[in-house]
Amino acid sequence: MRDRVEQLDGLRGIFSVLVVAHHHNAFKDSILYNNFFVINSDLFVDFFFVLSGFVIALNYINRINTKEDFFQFIKKRFIRLYPLLFYTEIVFLIFNLLGDFSSFKNSTDLGMDYYLNTVMDTLTFMGSTPVFGSWIGLNYPAWSISAEMISYLVFGLVLLFFPKYKTFTFLALICLSICFIVSNGNYVLAYDYGFIRSLLCFCFGIFTYKFIKDRHYNLTIWEIPFLVVLVGAMYVMHHYGLNLWKLVFPLLFSVGIVIFCNSTGIVTKLLNTAPVQYLGKISYSIYLNHAIVLILVNVVLFRMLKSPETELMFVFSLFTSISITIIYSHFTYKWIEMGVSKFLKARL
Repeated sequence: MRDRVEQLDGLRGIFSVLVVAHHHNAFKDSILYNNFFVINSDLFVDFFFVLSGFVIALNYINRINTKEDFFQFIKKRFIRLYPLLFYTEIVFLIFNLLGDFSSFKNSTDLGMDYYLNTVMDTLTFMGSTPVFGSWIGLNYPAWSISAEMISYLVFGLVLLFFPKYKTFTFLALICLSICFIVSNGNYVLAYDYGFIRSLLCFCFGIFTYKFIKDRHYNLTIWEIPFLVVLVGAMYVMHHYGLNLWKLVFPLLFSVGIVIFCNSTGIVTKLLNTAPVQYLGKISYSIYLNHAIVLILVNVVLFRMLKSPETELMFVFSLFTSISITIIYSHFTYKWIEMGVSKFLKARL
C-alpha cells in the first residue's frame, strides 16, 4: 500500500470545512446551523482521529522498536503539530486581551487566571484531559490536538513495550474506551476526557490499516451508498437523540476508509481534484484557524457594522468566514506549518 492515499486527504479537506460550518453557531436558529447535518458535523473530528490512526499505522506500525525510534517518532509528531498550535493560541490570546479593552468586550469577565490556565492547558497538550481543569480553550477546537498527541504517545508506547501483544492491547484500548464512554453517558467528550474518544477512533484506524494492508478490493459501487448511510446515521442519531449510539461512527469512518482506498468512482475522482486536494493539504491550518476568523467576521458584520440578522447575512457571514479561513490557512501552512517545522527539523 502507498504511504499516502490522496482521496482520504480530500475527505479530510472537505470535512474540515464542514467543521467550520458546525462552529458557525452564533445564531443557532439559522437554517445554516439548525439542521441535523451541520449540528452533528462535529462528528467529522472523529474521522480525523480514525484517519490519523490509519496513516500512523501505515507509516510506523513496524518502525518503532527501540527507545530511539520512539523518541524520534514523538519528535516528528511534535514538530508537525506544535508550531501551528502555539501560533494560533498566541493569536487568540492577543485578540482576547485586546478585546478586553474594546467596546466590543463580551459581558463575561474571563480574567487573566482563565487566560493563563487555558493557554497552559493547550500548550502542554492537556486540553483534552482534566489534568489542569476541564477548560473550554481560547481556541476551542484545539482540544483535539491534545487528544491526537496523547494517541501518538500511547501508540508509540504500545509498540515499544508490548510489541508481541500490540493487537491485543489496541483491542483492549477500544473496549476500555467504549466502557468509559458508556459509563459516562456521553459520546461527545472534548475538554475533559476527549483523549479517550480519540484513542477509540485512533485504534479503529489502526485496525482499518491491518484489515486492508495486504488486500485489494473493487469497492467503487459502495461510494454513494456509504455516503447515504453516513448522512442517514447522522439524521437518526439527531432525530432520536441517540447520544451513545454515536459510538457507531468510528466504525462507519473505518468502513469509509476501506471503501475509498479501494475505489475509482466519481466521488474518488472528485476527491482527487486539485482544489479538494489543496483543502486536504491545508486542513490542519483550516481546523486551527477557523474559530478566530468566525469570531472576527461576526464581530465586524453584526457588532461593528450592525448588519441585520437575516438568513442572507448569515449565508454571507458563513461563506466569507470559510473563504477568509482558506486564504489565511494558505499562508499559515506555508509559513508556520512548513516554515517553522523546517526550521525545527534542522535544529532538532
